[in-house]
Amino acid sequence: MHIYIGGAHNGKRAYVRKVLENERVRWFEGELPDEMNSDQCTVVAGLENWLLRIDLPEQEAIDLIVDSVKGENTFIILTDMNRGIVPMDKAQRNLRDVCGRLYQRLILEAEEVTRIWYGIAQNLKKRGDLV
Repeated sequence: MHIYIGGAHNGKRAYVRKVLENERVRWFEGELPDEMNSDQCTVVAGLENWLLRIDLPEQEAIDLIVDSVKGENTFIILTDMNRGIVPMDKAQRNLRDVCGRLYQRLILEAEEVTRIWYGIAQNLKKRGDLV
């Protein structure tokens, strides 16, 4: 799995589209893949929106996401929301916390991690790196 992470509106989706422009791609926005197909790439984005809609205990939701996105041809786009002003709304603070724990787990499992900062890519983790 390859993760692209960065702030909101930093060019993550555009970057992934360019990387995968010659590939067959299934795109999931705010939802989990129903099945993985090794013949094509799977892009999953908007997991924070999925987390807002579901009614599962945190660990169960994280386990479900991690199990649903495993695969070499999986590309996950994560919005880094753990910087900046902490929201006053309790639900939004909780979402930030849950996303932080989810992202740690996904990044641990990922083979590659790339940060996108205003359209510029920076590799944070490459295949073979020890975590």
